[in-house]
Order: sequence, then C-alpha cells, then structure tokens
Amino acid sequence: MKRLGGLALLSALLIVAFATSCARTVNQSDQDKQEERKALPATVVPVTTRTIVDYAELTGRAAAVESVEVRAQVSGYLESINFKAGTFVHRGDVLFTLDSRVYKAVLAQRESEVAATSADLKRLEADLTRQQGLVERNATSRAQYELALAERDQRAAELESARASVDRARIDLDYASVKSPIDGEVGRELITVGNLVSSGSTLLTRIVSVDPIHIFFDVDERALLAFRKRLATGDDLEVKYAIGDGEFENVAKVDFSEPRMNETTGTLEFRAVAENKLNENGFRALVPGLRLRVLFPTSGEYEAAIVPEEAVVTDQNVKRVYVLTPGNGVESRVVELGPLQEDNMRAILSGVKAGEKVIVDNLLRIRPDSLIDPIEAPAESSTRIIREDGTVVNVDGTKEYDGLYEWSLEEAKEGAKEGETDQGDGDQGDVEAETKADAA
Repeated sequence: MKRLGGLALLSALLIVAFATSCARTVNQSDQDKQEERKALPATVVPVTTRTIVDYAELTGRAAAVESVEVRAQVSGYLESINFKAGTFVHRGDVLFTLDSRVYKAVLAQRESEVAATSADLKRLEADLTRQQGLVERNATSRAQYELALAERDQRAAELESARASVDRARIDLDYASVKSPIDGEVGRELITVGNLVSSGSTLLTRIVSVDPIHIFFDVDERALLAFRKRLATGDDLEVKYAIGDGEFENVAKVDFSEPRMNETTGTLEFRAVAENKLNENGFRALVPGLRLRVLFPTSGEYEAAIVPEEAVVTDQNVKRVYVLTPGNGVESRVVELGPLQEDNMRAILSGVKAGEKVIVDNLLRIRPDSLIDPIEAPAESSTRIIREDGTVVNVDGTKEYDGLYEWSLEEAKEGAKEGETDQGDGDQGDVEAETKADAA
C-alpha cells in the first residue's frame, strides 16, 4: 500500500510539472507572436491614374542623311590639306589642293586658241561682206561668195569648240582644288601631301551630314498593325528614342517605311528624322552608326493605375505588390503590369485601383500577417534602380547604398538558413522525446 501511495504522489508531481511546462510554452509562444506582430515601419504611396500609351521597345540605329566619299576629278600631285580631321565643313570649302600648273598652262593655251580663231573669224566675215557686194554688182561669181560663206561658218564653229575647250580647262583647273560637296563632319585624310592622286579612284576622305539625322528601326507585324491603325487618324507618327542606358527624352518623326516586309525577319523597316544640334558641351548626341533604343507606339491613349516601379515584387513569373489594408495590415496582390513610364512609374493593368496604398520599401521583411507603421510619401518614384547589393540609383543619376535594404536581404537569407536548421532541430527533438517516452 505504501508503494502504491508513493507512485500516486510521483504521478501527481509529474502531472503538475508537465502542466507548468506547457503553460510556460504557451506564454512563450504568445510572446513570440506579439514580437512578430510588432509594427514594421514602411513607406507607402497612393495608387494614382494616368493617361498612357503602350510602346514596343525596339533597337534602332542612327544613319547620316548624306554621306560622301571625297575623290578628285582630275589627277595630280597633292600639294596641301586644308582641313582638320573631325571638324565641321561647309559645302564649297576647299579640302585638298592639287598641283595646278599643268591645268593653268592648258587653260592659257585654250584661251590663246580662242583668241586666234576669233581674229580669223573676223577676217572671214570681212571677206564675206566684200564678196556679197561683188555678187550684187555681178563682179564675181556666186561660187566665190558661197565659198567665203562656208569658210566663215566653219571658223565660227571652230571658235565655239575653242571656247568649250576653255570652259573644260577652267573646270579642270577648278577641280585641282577639291571642295566639300555637302555640309557635314569630315573624317581623317586618307592620303598625305606629295602623293599622286588619280582621277576618280583615289579616296581622299569621307564626309557625313550630322543634322538632321536618320534613325532606322524594324517593326514586327503586331506593332505594324497598330501603326496602320494610327495612320488612319491622319496624325503624324512620332517615336521616342534613348541613347545607351539613358531616358527616352528625344523625339523623332517617322517619314518613310519600306514598301514590303523582310520575309526573313518578318519585320518592316521604318525611318525617322531627328534633330541633332550641338549641346552645351559642343557635341552632338547622335553619331552615324550609333545603336539606339526606340519606343514605337502600339496603342492609343487609355487610363491606367500607376505605382512606383520599386513597389513591384517578382515572385518567379508572378508580379505582386503589397497593399496596405485598413487595419495597417498587408495584402499581397497579383498584378498585371503595363508599360514602364519615363519617371520610373509602372502602369498596372489589373490588381490595384486608384486610392489604395502600396508599400515601396522593406519588402523583404514583409509577411502576409505583418503589421505596418506606414510612412506616407508622394505618388512618385524615389529611385531608378534598387539592386540586391543595396545599390540605389537615384532620379538625378547619383548612386548611394541602402544599408537597411542590404541588411534586409541578408536577414532573409539568414532566416531561410535558420528555418532549415530549426526544422532539423525539431526533428531531432521529436526523436529524443519519443526515446524518453519509451524509456518511461
């Protein structure tokens, strides 16, 4: 009986200890949940609407409106180069000078031939006048008169030929000074002074026009149909273009498209004309041959919700935003993205509506059951790019580092590792508990 009473007492003590442990575990769990529910500070911005146009981003290339290979039209030794490579030249500027002594001598010879022929023509005209008087008085034969007339006409034709030779000699002499045929930027000289220049074959330099400039780009069939629809409105079609990684701040007007599509690529080539003035630094933005990014309009104007680009979270192939709920909670919304705007605002076709508020930072720390301490911000993008290493590229192009963002990323990685470790520890704890129960 005493042994049974001792066992009962031991059982009662074990029950009390187990209950106390469970209570502590419940209290600790509640405390952990309260800590997890602690409000997380985050910036929120309101969803607005904007009238936008859909664009297809294409690759374009700049090309000169005029491009000339400069060659001499007469032969001769090069005497001088009269330009600086890479500078702007005007039509008619003398670029090269050839040895012109031969051409000057030929011109003088041709001019003397004109003078001699002209003097002989005057003599024959006087003789013809005298023969005409004799014929009227029947003092000479008609044959003599006709012979004088023929000699006069022949000499007049020879004078015209001599004058044409003078014009040709003058032109050759003028060609000894090689001039720019267009306005544009001249390349480097491809031959040096003292070399023999052959007529029509020796390439001297190249010149390209720089303002205005052409932009060529290829449009696929889908975008082409939208273009044809826009043409029906009678509006001039304009495209936006960007240089390198820059913004789409420039506009060019489409003035031509090929009459048939490229059967190999399934595209149609378009050409647009853009201004290319000198900037404040003395340079032109576009250079013939430069690759460009072109925005080609593929829709008419329509209203769409707008949020900052940094509010969009990528979950594999799904795009999401975190919406602030009335109780400062978080709701994850799947959204359909529209085009990215010039100010780094993203059009949202579905998933949010105007008036709602979306979260734009601390996105890696937010969970579906998080509480948010909202920090109100205007409906605009504060950054251009936020990279995983914490680099932030601001609107003005300056760069900085977001330590909180970088820390949040590392915390997420560490949290994932800890979760795996905790799961492993939990399995081990279950095994140990089962072992103790078997032993008891």
